[in-house]
Amino acid sequence: MFFPKIPFWIQILISLLLGLIFGLLLNPETGFVSSLSLNPYLAWMKLPGDIFLNLLQMIMIPLVIVSIALGVSSLRNLKDLWDLGSKTLLYFVFTTVISVSIGISLTLIIKPGNHIQNQTLELNQNVNPTKVSEKKETIPEIIADIIPKNLVNVWSKQQMLSVVFFGMILGIFFLTSRDSGAALKAFCHSLESFCLWVVATAMKLAPLAVLGLMSYAIVQIGFSLFLGLLSYIGTVLFGLFCIMVFYGVLILFFTRKNPIRFLNQVREIPLLGFSTSSSSSVLPYSLKLAKEKLKLKETVADFVLPLGATINMDGTALYQAVATVFLSQVYHVELSSLDLFLLVGTVTAASIGTAATPGVGLVILASILYTFQIPIEGITILFGVDRFLDMCRTSVNLTGDLSCAFIMDHIWKETKPNEKN
Repeated sequence: MFFPKIPFWIQILISLLLGLIFGLLLNPETGFVSSLSLNPYLAWMKLPGDIFLNLLQMIMIPLVIVSIALGVSSLRNLKDLWDLGSKTLLYFVFTTVISVSIGISLTLIIKPGNHIQNQTLELNQNVNPTKVSEKKETIPEIIADIIPKNLVNVWSKQQMLSVVFFGMILGIFFLTSRDSGAALKAFCHSLESFCLWVVATAMKLAPLAVLGLMSYAIVQIGFSLFLGLLSYIGTVLFGLFCIMVFYGVLILFFTRKNPIRFLNQVREIPLLGFSTSSSSSVLPYSLKLAKEKLKLKETVADFVLPLGATINMDGTALYQAVATVFLSQVYHVELSSLDLFLLVGTVTAASIGTAATPGVGLVILASILYTFQIPIEGITILFGVDRFLDMCRTSVNLTGDLSCAFIMDHIWKETKPNEKN
C-alpha cells in the first residue's frame, strides 16, 4: 500500500474519486483535451490496472482449483459435501430468480425504453456495433462440456464451470483417498500459499490500479449517450440497490447479525469490484478477507466463494433482465406473461457459468435477445454505458458471494467426528 497509515478501503475510495475527476477532465467531450492528443496516453493510463489484473488473473485458475479441492477435502465426509453444496446452490438459484424478477418488475413499471425510442436511430449511428459470435448448443452438449476434455484449453479459455468441476473431483479424491493423495494435497496447500502471496503483492498496487482503471473507464464513456440513457441507468442502479437491501434482509433473517455492520466489514470488496469489473480477479482478496476479517470457516469460504464467483451473478442477471425488457420497449416487441416467465428462467440459466470478466455480459445478452426475437443490434444502444454498469453490477455480484458465505457459515454445521457418513 502506498499510504500504510491510511485504511486500505479509504485508499481505494480516494483512488476512485480521483479517477472519476481525472476521467471527467480528460474526456474529449469536455473540450479540455482532444481525442487525438489523448489516445497515445490511454494505454499508459490503464497500465497499473492491467498489471494488477494480470497478476490476479495469473493465479485465478490454480487458486480456484486448489481452493475448491481443499475446501471439499476439509469436509468430514461426502454427506457434508452434499449438505453444504445443496444449500449453497439453492441459495444461489433463489437469489438469482429474485434479482431477475426485480429487474423485470422495475423495467415494466418505469418503462425506460419509452424515453429513448426517438433516439434509437441516432444512437445506432453514433456507436460502433458490437460483433457477437453465436454458438448454439443443445442442453446435453452444454452439460457434457462441463467435464473438461483438455485442461490446457479450459485454462486458456477460462471455462470456469469446468474449472470448478475439476476442483470438485480433486477434492472428492482427497476426501475419499486420504493416504494416497497426501503428497498431491500437500502440493495444493503450497500452491495456495503461493497464490495468496501473489495476492498480497498485487494488493500493494491496488490504489494506483484503481486510479488508472477508473480514469480510463470514464474517458471511454460518451456523455451524449450517457445522458440519453439516464432512465435506463437509473433503473439498473435502483434494481442493484434493491438487491443489496435484499441481501441485508437475508443476513438479518438467517444470522440475526446487523447487515450494516457486515457491509462495513466487506466494503473493500465492492469498491475493488467496481474498479476492476471482474469478480474472478477480486476472488483471491475475497477469500483472504472472508477468512481473516469475517472469521468464516475455511471450509465454507474455500467452497462457497470460488463457486459463487462462477455461478452467482445476481447483479449481472438483473442487468440482463432490465436490458432485455428495455430493448423490447425500444423496438416495440411485446413480451407476454409467458415470455416474461421464460425470461426469468432464461436469464437465470444464462447467468450461471457466465465468465466473471469485464464486458462478457454483452455477449450473454445477445443470446437472450435472439431468444426473444429482439433485434441484437439494440446492444449498440447500451454499448456506451455498459462499462459503468458492469462496474456497478460486479460490486453487487461480489457482495452476494460474501453474503452467501456469511450466511452458510451460520446455518451449516459440519458433522461431528463420531457421526457416520
